[in-house]
Amino acid sequence: MKEIVIILIMATINFASTCWGFTITQPKQGTVFHPGDTVTVKTEIASGEQIKAVVFAVSEIGKGIGDLWPPYEYVFTIDPEFVGTAEILAIAKLENGTGIQAKIQITVVLPSNIRLTGIEVDPNPVFLYKMLPNSDPNDVRIFETKQLGVGGMYSDGIERGLTSSASGTTYTSSDESIVKVDKEGKMTAQGIGKAKITVMNGKFSKTVDVIVKPYK
Repeated sequence: MKEIVIILIMATINFASTCWGFTITQPKQGTVFHPGDTVTVKTEIASGEQIKAVVFAVSEIGKGIGDLWPPYEYVFTIDPEFVGTAEILAIAKLENGTGIQAKIQITVVLPSNIRLTGIEVDPNPVFLYKMLPNSDPNDVRIFETKQLGVGGMYSDGIERGLTSSASGTTYTSSDESIVKVDKEGKMTAQGIGKAKITVMNGKFSKTVDVIVKPYK
């Protein structure tokens, strides 16, 4: 519910062309955190700015809160499952109905004592369909393509997403004339037949069977 409220609030704000009067002072750009850490976001407002309230949102992690009043700080806890980059966005709502925003990125990495113990993909075969050349583009996106999902098991007992190439996962097709796969795990049918996608992260690997059929 909070996320919906934040989106609605942001949609009603007309942003000013400058944002010099409002900054995020804590954490600093690029600060590194670990899953489970508590993050305190602090802002600074230039003298003379007529601030009505401040809204906070954190992309990827899915955190956020609506109107806050002085001291315009927001505290949240990083989910134990999350690793990667997240953007912290703070929006100052001005008395005149406009808004100014400030944003930074933080990076969430695993502590050195937590290691990957295995990876998992869907064990069922993936079915794709090769569309006719004059097919509707929407049908092509639905039937010819599919996104692979990869999970990693870690020594702390928590499963975390490993689909992104940023996590070190790579994808290889055994036959690109049947199916191609991009670096983010998106598969696209090329021809009729069977192929395998090999998913690797570190010393761990899994294969996914892909079957491409003609669309009728």
